[in-house]
Amino acid sequence: MQLEFDKLKKWMEVTQKYQNGKFWDMVFDEHPPGETDLEEEDELEERPASLKYPQTDIFLTEQEVILLMEIPGAKKEDISLTVSGSRLVVRGDLQPPLINGVTVQNERLYGEFQREIDLPEPAESKNMMARFENGLLVISYPRSFIREENIIIR
Repeated sequence: MQLEFDKLKKWMEVTQKYQNGKFWDMVFDEHPPGETDLEEEDELEERPASLKYPQTDIFLTEQEVILLMEIPGAKKEDISLTVSGSRLVVRGDLQPPLINGVTVQNERLYGEFQREIDLPEPAESKNMMARFENGLLVISYPRSFIREENIIIR
């Protein structure tokens, strides 16, 4: 019995080195990484918004647009932002903590991530302000008020 436990312990230590949050999904998946079938693609498209990462709240005030993103455990150096019109792209790389031990439960995400967010109003990078504090990325930019204009039908 002890021999089997030692083998299991060694296997867990090896898998810990290669674990990226989806390790066990890949081990038991019918398809190798990068290969999907149509059903899996449909499942990805049907994911509720709560499964998108990083989770984001968007608020409109009288003067500005404010985005709040939860990125716990990240460093600001590991996050990049780009904007093009009304599309914001957030990219990052979350490193797992260096803990010597066997993972019993792993619910946090590690590794590279990217999320495209449709902004409620267009933005220019020069007008955007971003700060990162205690795992919360706060992005704000002034609202651009464009007056309504009539379009002539010809």
